[in-house]
Amino acid sequence: MQKLRVINLALNEEVTFNSVGNVNEDVLLSHIEGLGHPGGSSQKTQGVGQDGCDTSDTLLDQREIRLDITIRTQNRQKLYELRRRIFRIINPKTYNPKTNKKGELLIYYINDHKTYRIYGKVEDSVSFNDRKRNHDKTTISFLCSNPYWLDEKDTFLDIKSVVGGLEFPLEIDTIEKIEFAVVSFYKVVDNEGDEEIPLQIEYTGPATNPKIINETTGEFIQVNMEIGEKEKLIINTAQGQETVNLVTPNKTIDVYNNIDLNSTFFKLILGKNLIKYSSDNEGAKDKVSITYSNRYVGV
Repeated sequence: MQKLRVINLALNEEVTFNSVGNVNEDVLLSHIEGLGHPGGSSQKTQGVGQDGCDTSDTLLDQREIRLDITIRTQNRQKLYELRRRIFRIINPKTYNPKTNKKGELLIYYINDHKTYRIYGKVEDSVSFNDRKRNHDKTTISFLCSNPYWLDEKDTFLDIKSVVGGLEFPLEIDTIEKIEFAVVSFYKVVDNEGDEEIPLQIEYTGPATNPKIINETTGEFIQVNMEIGEKEKLIINTAQGQETVNLVTPNKTIDVYNNIDLNSTFFKLILGKNLIKYSSDNEGAKDKVSITYSNRYVGV
């Protein structure tokens, strides 16, 4: 079983292409390609007088997903309704004001093992030109500028949080209830994908000079500032999208310049990562969380 669920993010409407049909009506996914490794090019350098070359990295190409679909219905009217719906949803001209982009699509690929997601846009206009009775066929190509498949949903983890309290009686002269809060300061995070993972880190104050460390690599990010009780510090470590913002009840402030000079916008390496949090005021009831998604070169 294979399915491709395509959501137009501007319209919040979707259509599903299914490899398993039914007797009444369906949009049948008859063929799909572009799910595997997208290809790439090696970064090469050659010194003066050097035979051969040195290779430092391989950059992946953009991903193209190509599928053949067939609309099958019991009557002509339903055929045209489904065609119109596909034209509306898989449309490069729809505008999403939240991202200031046109034609944004969220694509879910579902097989018998797992569900993955990727973001893209239609590369070619959809054109139905092979109608026979109440059936019609077309080929659709999606262009995904970021070639990585992601988990179906982002993973959210608390690194430090107060999780209620433990109560038990303590006998001194009278029986009283003493409450202890349970505070955790680290998590082991397993990168199960094929590439390093960027993070979104969120501190909810109060906190002083918060620092999050990847103990596995020794890298850290420290922001030298006070975070108020009703404020949030949000850090994005994605390549080319590195940001450090303080979100207050009234506005969002760019505080990139408050980063400690020895900090790096680190990623989660493949395998297990020990992520640890520290602060100049570790007794404060602040909260620290990370959000991430595994990346896959093929599914």
